[in-house]
Order: sequence, then C-alpha cells, then structure tokens
Amino acid sequence: MSDFDASWASAVRAVCDPVFDAADAAFVAQVMMRDDVTDALLWEALPERFAARYPDSWAVESYGTGWPPPCLDFWVYVRADTRRAELRPDGVGEDVVVALSGDGVTDGLTIAREFARMLGVPSPAG
Repeated sequence: MSDFDASWASAVRAVCDPVFDAADAAFVAQVMMRDDVTDALLWEALPERFAARYPDSWAVESYGTGWPPPCLDFWVYVRADTRRAELRPDGVGEDVVVALSGDGVTDGLTIAREFARMLGVPSPAG
C-alpha cells in the first residue's frame, strides 16, 4: 500500500475543497490514479466565473483568441517516488513544488495553503 493511495487523495481533497469553494469559481475536483497510487489531483473552474471573480488574473490574456477554454485547471501532479508535488494553476500564480509527507491531512494543508495564497482566500487552519 502506498502513502499516496486513494485514502491519501481523499484526505487531501477534504482539506483543499473548502479553499476552492471559497474562491467561488465553481471548481470541480477529480483524482487520477495509476496502480492504486495518486498520480494527480485536479480542480477545474468555470472560465467566465473565474474571470469575473479574478479580473486581475491573467487567465483571459493567456488564452488570447482561445478564450474561453472549456475549463481552467489547477493541477497537483504527485511524484510519489520523490515525495513532491507540483502545483500548476491556470491564470494565477506560478508553478510551485512542495514536499509531501505521505499523510493526507498534512499534505492537504500544505497544498491548500499554497492555493489559498494564489487565490487570495482564507488559508485552512491546522
């Protein structure tokens, strides 16, 4: 059993989902698994709602004539072998790499705090 199994992903989502709810951009979450190990987590926002909520983001400009895309993606690529995750937000902030402990709540707090900072919403306590 991996530290980054479905239970880990569920715990990460439980901590991160309120951050995305607070962003008020209709985010929907998904988890991608490979061989019972979390490969990635994804939160997708409705582009127009995101742009209305975050008019100072560069989301619209980054897509140019391709605006609006079907969704704006906030990815967490999990690298179980190195115990790191790469956070890739569409429209706000830069990519961030964070260390992972293998504990879903602890890792969820680390990830949620980064996304909260990017989105300008309250960071979870813990």
